[in-house]
This record gives sequence, structure tokens and C-alpha cells, in this order.
Amino acid sequence: MPVRISSAPPLWWKTLHEGVSQGIVTFGHLATVLVPAGFAVFLLQLSGLLEGIAVLLDPIMAMAGLPGEAALVVATGALVTIYPAIGIMTSLHFSPAEITVMALMILICHNLFVETAVQARVGSHPLRIVMVRLVTALVAGVVAGRILGLQGETVRMAGEALSPGFPGWAASGAALQGWIIDTARALARILCLVVGLMVIQRFLRLRGILPGVARLCEPLVAAFGLPRSTAFLWLAGNTLGLTYGAAVLLEERQQGDLKPEEADLVNHHLAVSHSLLEDTFLFVALGANLLVLIIPRLLAAFLVVHLRRFELAFSCTPRDSREGDERGRA
Repeated sequence: MPVRISSAPPLWWKTLHEGVSQGIVTFGHLATVLVPAGFAVFLLQLSGLLEGIAVLLDPIMAMAGLPGEAALVVATGALVTIYPAIGIMTSLHFSPAEITVMALMILICHNLFVETAVQARVGSHPLRIVMVRLVTALVAGVVAGRILGLQGETVRMAGEALSPGFPGWAASGAALQGWIIDTARALARILCLVVGLMVIQRFLRLRGILPGVARLCEPLVAAFGLPRSTAFLWLAGNTLGLTYGAAVLLEERQQGDLKPEEADLVNHHLAVSHSLLEDTFLFVALGANLLVLIIPRLLAAFLVVHLRRFELAFSCTPRDSREGDERGRA
């Protein structure tokens, strides 16, 4: 009897193909919000409005015990990313305590346009996420500044630096070219990481490793008020960052493996505590205190999630419960 050879591809190839395909699809969803949001920030920088916004933050910086120059650093980090904020930080003279407080605020509240758009794509309300990050960053900065003994300086007038203008066609063209190159590099990096993350996730599931890793994190995840089933999502967001964690979160939502309420809780946690490794150590290299950068963010995430859970439980009225029971009996 002749031996029949199966034409089906091997399991590892099927798994690889699924991971790459899903990674490309997820990257496409992310790119549709990353590019427009990034271009909006570019226009703010080009017009000079970003520095004007920084002046408006002077009173907040004074509350945290920071000098006026810190406003530009924090505003740049909040509206752009941590990297230009670090560039400004290194060009000025700040004490280690001031660097620590600024870094803490930036790590909680950075890249607002882009990251908020990504989290909104997952399902959370963008205005809520922005307010959570802004308020948490302010409170954490003020408390950390008081603990570290910082004292603020004189607040500048709002009109001192609010002078938007067109820099000229040549300068604008050069700036646009630089933005396109930087955006293309960032998108290429995100594509590689998202695809790699999707492939790794599927192979971990195939080998049965992912459930074991998730089980190790489940007690910690549950302590933060998150569903135990979100352990891998929590791990991805806190190690790889919010954008990459949101990529996994988005895929789980699209496949129906995660309820909207569960995704919203993870979003609230990652909004104030994500990328605990790379981003944190960039500021530590500048002299920031490691413990002050990590512990307040984890505590803030704990409080934010539990407050959100309380809000969701409180919003579930007896009428909603009765309607749910009636639907269940029907």
C-alpha cells in the first residue's frame, strides 16, 4: 500500500504564519493612530506652541518644587516622548532630586497624543485616560517633591514664551523631513517588535509555556485588582511598554478572549505604570532614584484600578441587576 504524504504545512510553520499575519494586522491598526497623532505633535513643535504650553505648566512645577525650566521638560515628555525630554534635561542643570521628580511625572504622563489614541482603540475613553494620567502625574510629582525636600522658584507670566509663528519654508521642510525619517524608523521598530511579540506569544501557547508564566504573575496581577487572565497582558505592558502591551490587548479584544471591562481595567493600570525597565533606566542613568521611579507608579496603578473597580461596581444599579436576571431567565 503506498504511503500517503500529507501536504499540510508543519505545525511550527502554521504557528509562525499566524503570528506574523496577526502582527502585521495589529501594526496596521496601531499605525492608523500613531502617525496622525505624531504629526499633530510635530505641528505643535513647529509652531512654537509647545513652549507656550510649557509656560502654562509653571504653577504646577512650582507645586512639585521644580524650577521653571522643568516645565518645558515635562511638557515635551507629555506631548511628545521621553527622548526629546531627556535631551532637554541633559542640556540644562538639574539636581538628582529634580531629575527624579521630573522623570516620575514624565514616566506616568508621556506621549499623550499617541498612547491615548492607542488605548482608545482598545476601548477606553480617551478623555478619562488623559485625566487619569495628568492627575496621577501631578499628585505623584507633588508628593515626591515634598518628600525629597524640593522648593519651587518664581512662576513666569503666561505671555513670556507664548509666541507662536511660522519658522519659514526652508526650516519647515527640513523639520518635516526629519519627522518623516524619525517616524519611519519608529514604525519599523514597532512593526518588528509587534510581529515578534505575536509570534512569541503563539509559540509560548503552542509549547504550553505561556500558561505557566501567566500563573506565576497571577497573584501579583490579582493584588493590583486585575483579572488573573490578564497576567500576560500585564507582563507585556510593564516590560515592553504601553504601545506593545496595547497591541496584545487589542488582539485579545478582537478575538473575544477579553471582556471590555477587563480590557478597561488593564488600560487604567498601564496608563500610569508601564515600561518599568527600559524607560526607567534611561532616567536612572541621568541620576534619578530607581525606587522613587518604580514604587510610586505601582502604588498609583493599584489605587487607580481599585478606584475604577469601585466606580464600575457602584454604577451597576439594582435595576441593571434585575434586568440582567430577567435576560438570564429568558
